[in-house]
Amino acid sequence: MEQFEENSEFEISTENEKKSNINARLVIIINLKRRPLFYIFTSLLPVVLLHLLNSFVFLLPSQSGEKTSMAVSILLSFQLFLSIIRDSLPENSLTVSLFSLYVSLANFTSVVIVVVNILLLKMKEKPPPKWIVRMCKKALHKVDIVSDNVQDDEPTRPKWPDIETELNRICFACFIVFSSGLTAVVLGMLTT
Repeated sequence: MEQFEENSEFEISTENEKKSNINARLVIIINLKRRPLFYIFTSLLPVVLLHLLNSFVFLLPSQSGEKTSMAVSILLSFQLFLSIIRDSLPENSLTVSLFSLYVSLANFTSVVIVVVNILLLKMKEKPPPKWIVRMCKKALHKVDIVSDNVQDDEPTRPKWPDIETELNRICFACFIVFSSGLTAVVLGMLTT
């Protein structure tokens, strides 16, 4: 240990240091412990923040035209992180890194958010379907949904501005709960 020089990536752990003499051979076991601070600040924290930021796309007004561009930008950021992780990990098909799995799930969530966002913007061109009217009944207190008078009566059927805010809130709540839950589970698994 007198010749040992400090390493920025690993430190020597003295927990289970053993020295034994087995059949005239000297066996020394050295435990190395990775210093994770660099990876936490350069990889883990940005991915977690992007994953949580992804849900906030639904809080942007659709009139600004930035909803889809923000969602696609976050999707591209996940693709960038996936390529960085793929380059830094050894090529192995037997096991998959938990962090790599988390980034892949975050990437999949981002793809779903882009698709939902595009569908919401596309559906805005037509009258809202009945299932959306039922789902957003809190925002549609003017329409009697129980008697089904929204089915054929086109003039009384609500327009998208009436239900868009509530629909975006529902999407935001669903995705933020999913993202937070997934992040908590993966971070819990990473710390054990």
